[in-house]
Amino acid sequence: MFKKGILYLVAIFTISIIINQTILSKDEKPKVKFELADKTIPYKIANYSWGKLLDKDKSTNGTYKNIKEEVAIPALEGELLKIYFSEQPENVEILEHSGTKKTYIYDHNLDNYGSYSFQLGSKKGEKIYEVKGIWKGNNYFTYLIKVKVI
Repeated sequence: MFKKGILYLVAIFTISIIINQTILSKDEKPKVKFELADKTIPYKIANYSWGKLLDKDKSTNGTYKNIKEEVAIPALEGELLKIYFSEQPENVEILEHSGTKKTYIYDHNLDNYGSYSFQLGSKKGEKIYEVKGIWKGNNYFTYLIKVKVI
């Protein structure tokens, strides 16, 4: 009986260590940088799920509605927007919001330096880009940036 109790405790302890080290160990948020013509573009974090960070920070409560009120960064049509992640995601989804229309952008490219890039469209006007980086273990961050194609 005593040996069974010890085996159960060891099993529970081992499982808790595995869960803590693999699923819940990523406390540090990935860093991201958006560049357009060598200028850094400000962004908002719309939502995320990252390790133990289940509660939303007050500073990252950016929503699509909030970013609509932000001043857009001027950009030229056809310019290349680059995205640099501190930790390489497994997948990146990019969505363009233009007026009431949403469009997925499929031409994002991963270069040899770990950055993603895509070309801005030729339609003039304000656009909001929703960039979602997805990492191992269903961890993700969704970033919002606003540009104005002139």
